[in-house]
Amino acid sequence: MSIHRSHKIFGRTVKGLIAVLLMLLCTYPMIYVLLSSFKSSDDFLHLASYQLPSHLDFVNYWTVFEQGRILTYFKNSIIITLTTVILLLGLASLAGFGLSKINFRGKKSLLFYFNLGLMLPMQVALIPLFYVFSAISLLDTYPAVIIPQVAFSLAFSIQIFYSFYKFLPNDIVEAGIIDGCSPLQIFTKIVVPVSQNAFLTVATMQGVFCWNEFITTYTFTKSISMKTVTLGLNDFVGMYGLTDWGATFAMIILTVLPTLLVYFLANKYMLAGLSAGAVKG
Repeated sequence: MSIHRSHKIFGRTVKGLIAVLLMLLCTYPMIYVLLSSFKSSDDFLHLASYQLPSHLDFVNYWTVFEQGRILTYFKNSIIITLTTVILLLGLASLAGFGLSKINFRGKKSLLFYFNLGLMLPMQVALIPLFYVFSAISLLDTYPAVIIPQVAFSLAFSIQIFYSFYKFLPNDIVEAGIIDGCSPLQIFTKIVVPVSQNAFLTVATMQGVFCWNEFITTYTFTKSISMKTVTLGLNDFVGMYGLTDWGATFAMIILTVLPTLLVYFLANKYMLAGLSAGAVKG
């Protein structure tokens, strides 16, 4: 065997070991939580934290549905996430199309204004928004949670659509104009159908972000009937002053399942949309 071939095999082996190590580091927390969700109370008392459960015990999942309010939390999270994503897609796609394809006075200033939003964290506006929402009796409602999330996610979403539309061939738009379409008809009938990757990218990223969001919901809601899955998880940990670790891990698994499912289904389109935006932008 030649030295060159030996070096090549050694390099591949090292790369493979590094890849396996990175995969274990990334997946171990999830595997640990999954296995712990099947442990009984005796397992938590007598087994080391890294050991496998003595048997698969589904009583923790039954406890979550019986004692928790998980269905209410899921309902609230679904309503907030879907409304936020739909509003974001509509507003950001129209803004990105207008900024990239329509020439008007103040276009560069408006784009700069939207880009400034990328540098403004949501936390700086929480206290002023709390006073405003309190004054107009909007606290503990869905709009109080949805409006800030749409506003602070708009800059990033517009940037993705702007990068995608900027390099969309003008011939497509001009063909619509020749056929007598209005700007809105060109957008809805011609541009949207060829922008599926951009729409799926924004929907997936912002949907996962909204589902896992904690601080906005914690600040602007107070009743149990308005809590989301992330707030519900926090309540479950401290229930009755004790921590049922088995049920807590089961609740974590149920909470992350929707986001994992969405990610695996839309992963291909999301990467394609991000790559297109990165290369073209």
